[in-house]
Amino acid sequence: MYEPAPQEERPGCRDTWLITRAVFSVILPPVAAIIMIVAALGVALILFSVHPALALLPVAGIAVGILLFARWEQSRYRGP
Repeated sequence: MYEPAPQEERPGCRDTWLITRAVFSVILPPVAAIIMIVAALGVALILFSVHPALALLPVAGIAVGILLFARWEQSRYRGP
């Protein structure tokens, strides 16, 4: 005897919110890092107009931030 296939539930708002949340959780950290680096470089340009040595402060902050992030990532993920 023939039985029709069961009706699948239509995708709704919950699926949309889940996909949106997943996409933003992947995209948001790199975009935030890029914005912070661009802002720090802008501050470096402003400080360079005051005195050239002051421009090294934000650049050093970026370097220290990248170093701390690299150490944190290294401790989170151990290689095989």
